Amino acid sequence: MIRNLIRNKTVFAVLNIVLGIYMCFAGRHVLDTIIRVAGYGLLGAAVVYAAMYFLGQGGRDQVKLGYAIAAGIAGLLIRVLAPAVVNLFPVLAGIGLILVGAVNLAQAYKSGMSLASMAGPALTEVLGILILLRPGFLVNAVVMVAGIALILNGLSELNMIRRVW
Repeated sequence: MIRNLIRNKTVFAVLNIVLGIYMCFAGRHVLDTIIRVAGYGLLGAAVVYAAMYFLGQGGRDQVKLGYAIAAGIAGLLIRVLAPAVVNLFPVLAGIGLILVGAVNLAQAYKSGMSLASMAGPALTEVLGILILLRPGFLVNAVVMVAGIALILNGLSELNMIRRVW
């Protein structure tokens, strides 16, 4: 039993390391793949809900048909527009940073704070603008950080297996 546990933990640790390395080098392609898989999942859910509507016992429930239509449309849109969906999140983050920076700058100016106090909100503004200009950069950075975290997690698991077992 313990050998099976050690083997399973070792396999998952190595998979974490391999996936982390892949994420560090593949960047946004990882997210494109995840989004496409989610689109296929929604299309599968649409088929299941449609089957439940047409083949279900006790009459046809209109809610199931609505779920089928909504899941089908969402799955098709996500599947076809995967790169746009991936780029949507950094654009929203950039807009949010610009708005927050503008509000903080206005508050700092209105309260008569020094130029040094306005540096943080000004940097927030600049960061928001940079993200809007290059949204793919933020996506790649987030995927790389997640990949590094997976590598460190896998190495930590292997170290624990070596020390404890």
